[in-house]
Order: sequence, then C-alpha cells, then structure tokens
Amino acid sequence: MNAPFPFSAVIGQDDLKLALLLATLDPTIGGVLLRGERGTAKSTAARGLAALLPGKPDGTPAPFVELPLGATEDRVVGSLDVESALREGRPRLRSGLLARAHGGVLYVDEVNLLPDHLVDLLLDAAAGGRITVERDGLSATEPAEFILLGSMNPEEGELRPQFLDRFGLHVEVRAPSEVALRVATIQARLAYDGAPEPFARQHAAAEEALRNRLAEARARLGALALSPALLTQASSLCAQLGLDGLRGDIVCAKAARALAAWEGHDEVTPDHLQRVAPFALGHRRRRKPRDPLPPAQSLPPPPAPPTQAAPASGHGIPPPQAAPAADAPALSLELPRNGSAAPGRREAGQGAPAGIIRAVPLCNDGTLALAPTLAAAAARGATVHDGRIGLRPADLRQHERRGRQAGRVLLIVDASGSMGAQRRLSLAKGVVLGLLDASYQRRDQVGLILVAGETAELRLPFTRRLEQAEAALRDVPTGGRTPLAHALQLAAGLCAGGPPACVVLLTDGRANVSPGGGDPWRETLTASATLAPALAGALVIDCEPGPVRIGRARELAAVLGAELLALDAIDAAQLTVRLRNRLLLP
Repeated sequence: MNAPFPFSAVIGQDDLKLALLLATLDPTIGGVLLRGERGTAKSTAARGLAALLPGKPDGTPAPFVELPLGATEDRVVGSLDVESALREGRPRLRSGLLARAHGGVLYVDEVNLLPDHLVDLLLDAAAGGRITVERDGLSATEPAEFILLGSMNPEEGELRPQFLDRFGLHVEVRAPSEVALRVATIQARLAYDGAPEPFARQHAAAEEALRNRLAEARARLGALALSPALLTQASSLCAQLGLDGLRGDIVCAKAARALAAWEGHDEVTPDHLQRVAPFALGHRRRRKPRDPLPPAQSLPPPPAPPTQAAPASGHGIPPPQAAPAADAPALSLELPRNGSAAPGRREAGQGAPAGIIRAVPLCNDGTLALAPTLAAAAARGATVHDGRIGLRPADLRQHERRGRQAGRVLLIVDASGSMGAQRRLSLAKGVVLGLLDASYQRRDQVGLILVAGETAELRLPFTRRLEQAEAALRDVPTGGRTPLAHALQLAAGLCAGGPPACVVLLTDGRANVSPGGGDPWRETLTASATLAPALAGALVIDCEPGPVRIGRARELAAVLGAELLALDAIDAAQLTVRLRNRLLLP
C-alpha cells in the first residue's frame, strides 16, 4: 500500500487542518464534521492525520478505518464469529469497525447518508471511548477510542440537528479561489500520484516536526487551566446564539484550550476562544443553522460566573431484541466445503446489500438473513455434522431494511397572465419553503417549474437547500402566455430518474402555447399522459376563477391520476402537511 498523502503537504485549507489537529490533541472534543463539496481534500487530510498519530505498542501504525456507506450494524459494532462457532463449537465475538479504529481515525464519508441509528452508534462510541457488543446471548466490551471524522456534501442532504450538535467541531470546506493555490494543489497531487514514496520522503521532515509538535502540545494540554472568566465568556456567547444545552459551551472551552496548547501558550485567552468559536458553534444553531456566526469581535464581556452547570448527557446502546425460545429442528443447511469465508462474511470495503440495516427474528414478512441465522444457531451450541447444521425456528432471522427513501416534490405553477398568478405564486412559495424546512431533517427535495411566456422555466432544480430556494423565489416574473404543455414535458424529463417524485400542478388549464406547432390543449394532455407513469403521486390545484368554468384542470387531474382541489379550499400550511403525510412515500 502506498504511503498516504502527507498531512503537511496539504496546500491551503487552514481551517480544515487546524480543526483536525485540535480534535487530535483532545479527542474528548468529539470529532470533526467536514461539510463541503467533493474534491476539497477532506479524505486526503483525514488519511494524512492518521499517519501523525502515535502508533500502537506493538509498533504498528495508528489505524485508519473508513466506514462503508452500506455497512450493517453488525459490521460496525461487532458480531458473533460464525465460522469459529460452527467449526469449533466455541462462540466468540468478532470485533467491528469501531473497535478496529481504536487508537486511530474512523472516517465516515457521506455521514449524512447513513441510517440514523448507525450515526447514533458512532457518536456514542466516540464520546465514551468504548463499545458494548451484545449478540445472541454473548456480551463483550471493547475499547474504541478514536478520532471521528465525518464528511458530507450538503447537496446530498443534511444531518439531523441532534446529530449535528454531537459533532465537536465543524468546518465548511471549499476549494481555494486563488489561482496560484489551485495550481500548487494540482502540482502536489500530480507529484504524489506519479511517485508516492519519493513524495512522502520529501515531506518526511515536515511530518516528523508535526508529530513532535503534537506530542509537546499533548504534554502541555493538561497543565492549561480554563479560568472562570473564560468559561463565562464561552457560555455568554452560546446563550447569545440561542444554543440548546451545554455541549457547545463545553466544546468551545476545550477547543480554546487545545488551540492554546498547540500554539505553545501558557494560558487560554479570549483570543483563543474567539478563533475556535466558528468551529465549535457554527453547526449548533438550530433556529437558523445556515446563518453565519456573529464576528469574533462580538463576543460579549463576561458577566458574573454562574454558580453551577449540569453536564450534557450521552445515550446508551440499546440491547438487542430477545430471540424467541428454541424449539424442534426445522431444517438443515449445507455449509460450503471449498474453504471460503463463512456465509455473510465480507471482505474489507464491501457493504451490505442495499437497504439492509440489521437482522431481527423472523416474522414471515421479510427475506432470510443467512449469517445472523447461523450465528443464532451457533450461540445455542449447534455445530456442523457431515457438512450440515440443524436449524430451529428460534434461530431464523430476517433482514430489517432501511426506512423511507428521500422523496421529491415538483411544483408546476401557472404564473401567466391569467387571473390569480400572484395568489398561486404565494401558495407555491409557502409550500416550497415549508417542505424544505422539513427536508432539513427528512432529506426530501423540492423543485419548481414556472409556466409563463413562450416557454416554461425550470426555476428551481430539485434541491434540499433552503437558501437556494429562497434565491430562486425572489422576483419571480408573471404574465404573458401559458406554455403548459412545455412545462409538463420538462417535468417528465426531470422526474424520469432518481427517487420517486410527486407533482403539484397549480393551473386553470388554459394552455395557449404549442411546443410542437399543433393544438396546445391536446399537446398538454399528451404531455400529462407521458408524465403520469413516472410519478409517485400527483395533486392538481384548480385555479380557474368565476362561476363559469371550462373544467380543464379536472381533465388534467384525470389523466395524471391526481387528486383535485380548488385553490380557495387550501392554504400553504395545509398543502405542506398534505404533501408530507400523503404524497411522499413512507
């Protein structure tokens, strides 16, 4: 294996490198969340950091463990060693990825796409330094002290606020805008890719200097005291930002102390606190998490110190579900004879089948989980006879799969010169912003097509980003003709791939622009028929005014297989709730 890209050779990205070093100096800070687009040295810096850590007592380097996105709970936490149990009749536990990362770095790319319960397990282990494995009547506790580094691209969905809060530090990572820095970064990467070992040797002295500085800072860290005035200043800032709980106060103080140790100072000063505050507090702002922090100079003067503060509490790992009582043998299973790994055992880097989280006792409503079934049999003492093992009903396990996938809602809004355009736009804006506020937690996407002028406009491609939607909904033009057929054609192309999509169409149906030069209404119906099979659900809001109605919105609803509602019968809040509860797939 090639030497990792040296940490000291990472060009620019000063905030990223500093946050990683602070979390290395004091692992109780709770790890670092790296948030930014792809190709910004997040994983490169993470691998380089592991090479700076002290090695294990046996002389092996500190581990760098990368968590596969499709990993099951058994692989993360640990599982019964099925091969040993079945071949030797001695049940024992096999360590999971958390224990293997002990003394090193656990890196989770796209942490925002992990199932919530796995994120919870990672954060619990990072905070407690140990992991308890309970499987099929066996229990073991293993050390799991590691530096947790999670990376994510916000375009692919946000982390739930409760998980954001439990990451110690947070860094927004962006590619450098200066051309000279970009060129230098490319040159360094090309040099490393062409000759990794010589490139690593070229930076060996700088790497050793970093190791020595980290060792000196660790020795200095324990002697640095945090004054009551400084703690009060940290808490004052957290209170000013409206943060929940005390985790932000604690992390801010610890990070300031780590920075003072890193820079060789004998005391922790307000300057250290000001410089780490964006790392420690920026991601904890639950009210408006996307707003920037106040400038560091706005730290308030410390009032009288508080008399007491309650520590934040952690979360334990729930015990596994109890297995049903054993009973008579149900079937026998022939085991492989070719010396291959035990069923269900995966090579490093492989994930679980798509959507599978864990195994639970068989309820006859899922697919058989082979490896957990064998593990349950081995735990009660079953062994192999003539290449076969007898299974009992209580041994049987099935796959538990992921919950709902992210959904998409596409609003098609008639903003033409027909009456009520502003009312329709106001309703659409309320729905878009309401759904995106929920998608901060649910990871759903919202898009918007405007129907006005000679051609429809994709005003907002599918997104989860509230700020992008807010920008797209400012100064929306209205008036002109009604290219409804073109809007539905755009929608068909947009909904053809990706997660299931729901369409909300706000229109009076009075199409008067033909993309193909034919009859506008017939082309609209044709486009609707093309769109319908790609949808997970549809809703047509009839915006036709007056007592005399043509009824074209009703015809569109029939072709789309959509529910029909009158514009006056629903508001933005009601429509948002309806979409969350009825149209988005569970």
